[in-house]
Amino acid sequence: MGLDKWIKPEETAKKPKKPESKPKENKGTIGLKNLLKFDLVCPKAKCKYQKTIRKKELTDKDKICPRCKSIMKIK
Repeated sequence: MGLDKWIKPEETAKKPKKPESKPKENKGTIGLKNLLKFDLVCPKAKCKYQKTIRKKELTDKDKICPRCKSIMKIK
């Protein structure tokens, strides 16, 4: 057994770098410009469930608390 499989030849160790033409934008921030932020809070004192949703519009399904199935209030 030799050390050939662990030693890399010099040709593959150095690769030429490509110049960047444009700065890259984060994919996550591109679509967030036209979205609204909704903070929803469950009104029941025992539950106290909170969630934040980023959407254009809230649906009826979004307003229902997943724990106690009551309608949540917008903060």
